[in-house]
Amino acid sequence: MRGLVSTTDLLVRTVPIAQQLSDALCATPNGNDDCGALHGIWPTLRLLQLGADPDRHADFFDDAIGALAPASERVLISGCADWGMLDTTASIYRRRGAPLRATALDMCVTPLLLCAWYGAQVRLPVRTVCADASVFDESAAFDVITTHSLMTYGDAAFRRQLVENWHRLLAPGGAVVTVTRLGSVDQAPVEPATGEEFTREFNSRAAAFVAAPELTIAGAQLSARVKRFAGAQISHPVGDAADVRVLFETAGFDVGHLHVRRIGDSTDGASPVAGSARGGDYAEIVAVKR
Repeated sequence: MRGLVSTTDLLVRTVPIAQQLSDALCATPNGNDDCGALHGIWPTLRLLQLGADPDRHADFFDDAIGALAPASERVLISGCADWGMLDTTASIYRRRGAPLRATALDMCVTPLLLCAWYGAQVRLPVRTVCADASVFDESAAFDVITTHSLMTYGDAAFRRQLVENWHRLLAPGGAVVTVTRLGSVDQAPVEPATGEEFTREFNSRAAAFVAAPELTIAGAQLSARVKRFAGAQISHPVGDAADVRVLFETAGFDVGHLHVRRIGDSTDGASPVAGSARGGDYAEIVAVKR
């Protein structure tokens, strides 16, 4: 019954939960820190439109997942920072009137608990699995695997193992639907001035946020979380569209759709902070298991 609750309302309610869970539970190494640097602030960044949210590719996901939904009940969300990709997928299935059996997978329990919480709010059963997406072993168990920006979280060897494992996890004819940032240059370390600039933008948006006046979004504690996020994230280069195509085809997929979407150099998209809503070229991919 997703239509009864707005995304903004859900995000506002998620903000303190994510902070509490991440402070208590996050410990998985991630970039220059552990995953708490991401999980503790991610719903707040999405709320203020500062995070690289799946909504930036909403038309692609709606078309690609929507075309598969009527005959693809078993869906794996392969890596999640919170419930955002689950919500994107569930909303698409709901609009099509298609049955959904969702599994959310991540190496950290924090986003999985947030997915379970989301499922309770919208009356969607959600199975959760705490595991590494590149080695999780459940052969031919899924019709669709989807995720957003997971491929930049590791090096070339990780990406090969990840895509090969997606192939094992899918039933024959199953599909991966995903988005990844393109680029061939290693990310430079985030300078302290860059983190300060990102934090100032965060504080400016937080001060102007009026959708939930009862929520105190600004303050020193959240500023510290934002600075931690800015310094922690590392985005590994995946190459260009041709490299992405070869990666999937070598693993046994037919790439049915590979579109490069350029997100422009707007204020919302130009931040050099990895994981933020920055500009660049992004590959939108649908790959079908041969």
